[in-house]
Amino acid sequence: MPATTINVRVDEDVKKDVEELFGNLGLNLSTAVNIFFRQSLMEEAIPFQIKFKRRHKTLKERLKGVNGGYDFEEWDTGESVGGEVVE
Repeated sequence: MPATTINVRVDEDVKKDVEELFGNLGLNLSTAVNIFFRQSLMEEAIPFQIKFKRRHKTLKERLKGVNGGYDFEEWDTGESVGGEVVE
């Protein structure tokens, strides 16, 4: 199958770091990208889980200060919060 060229914009530091990483694995950048593409096709998905680091441990922590700073401890009891019953 004939090869084609693609251009990808990436931070210079990231490129340098992955070239070193892949070089240590005996791969060049082109081979590493081809491995990623082929694995994506085989799995019909991104071949790894994408995660975000949690900045807040709970929904209550995320909502602190929202809606006028209600006491979200009331949520545990189902008592009225801002005039509405939360169950």
